[in-house]
Amino acid sequence: MFRAHRVVVGSVALGAAVALLTGCAPTPQENVSQACAAISAYGSALTNFKDTLKPSATVEQVKSARAEVDKTYQEMIKQTQDVSQDRADAVKTADQNLDKAVKDVPDDATLTQAAASLRDEAAKAQAAVSDVRSQLKC
Repeated sequence: MFRAHRVVVGSVALGAAVALLTGCAPTPQENVSQACAAISAYGSALTNFKDTLKPSATVEQVKSARAEVDKTYQEMIKQTQDVSQDRADAVKTADQNLDKAVKDVPDDATLTQAAASLRDEAAKAQAAVSDVRSQLKC
């Protein structure tokens, strides 16, 4: 009798675990919704970064805007890995190019001198984001 009780309890526990795991797993639509939200946040951060590139901006403001781009980029990569990893590759490349452009700005350059190339790279990243949004129907 004790053995039968363990089998029943074990079966119930296993069934509950399976139900919890399948019930808590995001559906494909939820994955797409989360990916779309992360893509939108990244796109907004890129816009803010471009808007920061004005002659009156401080280096700290530009660095802060770039940090937000990095943060939202990491979240976007995490959220898109299950639904559009291949689609996010273009965004990844564009973000890497933007990062390189920021790092390539000489220490003695003025923000005005650097702004044009940084805006161009940010615009390319925004175009890649727009493509992913369209493909996912965000």
